[in-house]
Amino acid sequence: MAEFDIVIYTMKGCPFCIKAKSFLNETGLSFSEIEVSPGSEQWKEMQEKTGGETLPRFLINGKPAGGYDDMASLYFAGEFSSHTESVPPLFDVVIIGGGPAGLSAALYTARKGLKTALVSKQIGGQVADTYDVDNYLGFSQMGTADLITKFDEHVERFGITKIIGKKIMTVDLSGKIKTATLDNGVKYHSRTVIIATGKRPRPMNVPGEKELVGRGVAYCSTCDAPLFADADVAVVGGGNSALEAVLDLDKVAKKIYMISLTPLSGDQILMEKANASSKVEFFIEYDTTAILGDGGVEGMEIKSLKTGEIKKLDVEGVFIEIGLLPNSDIFIDTLAMNRTGEILIDSLCRTGISGVFACGDVTSVPYKQVVIAAGEGAKAALSAYDYLINQR
Repeated sequence: MAEFDIVIYTMKGCPFCIKAKSFLNETGLSFSEIEVSPGSEQWKEMQEKTGGETLPRFLINGKPAGGYDDMASLYFAGEFSSHTESVPPLFDVVIIGGGPAGLSAALYTARKGLKTALVSKQIGGQVADTYDVDNYLGFSQMGTADLITKFDEHVERFGITKIIGKKIMTVDLSGKIKTATLDNGVKYHSRTVIIATGKRPRPMNVPGEKELVGRGVAYCSTCDAPLFADADVAVVGGGNSALEAVLDLDKVAKKIYMISLTPLSGDQILMEKANASSKVEFFIEYDTTAILGDGGVEGMEIKSLKTGEIKKLDVEGVFIEIGLLPNSDIFIDTLAMNRTGEILIDSLCRTGISGVFACGDVTSVPYKQVVIAAGEGAKAALSAYDYLINQR
């Protein structure tokens, strides 16, 4: 059995040194540490023996072995397999997100022969919360469940690694080897990362909302409208998503209140349809101040922005349609974002960090549509492929 004498040169407070030592400990590799400071005898020794000045620096059996990325690459190549347990796979790309952007990216990376892992809480993303898609080329009025199934089955043909139902808690994007840590503690290592985490409904953050989610408070009329047959309900919002919710509910509900902070801003055709319904009553320039109920929605309070008058509406359901928030929280201290939290990318889906790409609704690309997300996913995959072949 080959022996490995690993020496690591570190400096106090160096984050990459801490990361390197943590990696060695996690992988079960024994090592000795020499702490240096600029200008010291140990520093000069490090320069002489390793030929480098950046930290950390490694020696293996007395020979220079580079920095952290070089050590990690040796490990994943199996160089230390006789001294460690089974080596986890090193993926070419880890895709975070299972909506149209993530699935499209997976299709393209797999077709390019890249070792691919896709991690997502669910397959489908936001499109799973809509009833049908009428503007995806070649699939007129396609049920979203069928469309998602087709997307997923297409990707499945290429045998990628899929981790569904798990959440990524942290992602280390520094260095050539990226690490994604799941909520069960399992780590996935890759040369590139494609972020396709999409968006989520924006909450109002008023009393009663959080407590009554799933008990009358809903964020998806397509999913939940049938549950409110012959009921009095409210829709909060003034844009297209709110108007579409009103029209969904118009088919089943007895009475619909539409509450908006601002004048309606949706498409003219949607506003005309909503205005034409005898079931809909509008409260424009009203703020929702509370959702009432014990165990289920029993009503809500709204306040006029003009007069300050407070009204109580007796409703059994409240549909909140005030926009979406990007699922970018775990990258907030790492990636550049705009004021709404969308990840800033260039025309090649690059984020500004080497080997890290983003696509779909989580990015600053305008017009959040299924067809655009799918196209951006393909573009991110091709950019990741180009990055990888230029690294070799």
